[in-house]
Amino acid sequence: MGKLDPDDTRPPYLQIADSVRADIEAGTYSPGAQLPSLHALSAEYEASLGTVKSALKVLREAGLIVTRQGKGSYVRTRPREAVDAPDEAIEDLHHKFELLAQRVEALERKLPER
Repeated sequence: MGKLDPDDTRPPYLQIADSVRADIEAGTYSPGAQLPSLHALSAEYEASLGTVKSALKVLREAGLIVTRQGKGSYVRTRPREAVDAPDEAIEDLHHKFELLAQRVEALERKLPER
């Protein structure tokens, strides 16, 4: 599985996020540098596009990258401003709600009909 460790208990999107974060911190991707495309990261990690998108969302929420529609994702060149925090907190809650809803739906499908 590419760079993903099948024995790692963390979800694949967190493994990818941590790997890209390590590359940023090591200087592999310098401030302002464009990250590989979603498709390139998907191929590199042998993961779905959705998994890669989730990994990039983690990095955006951490303030390490910015994503521009149709342009790609870039390493942040300056610290995130405090005014970004409320919108990102709402986005984070929305993402967590979606994940929770998906889990509940999956559990409901496993339950026998009553």
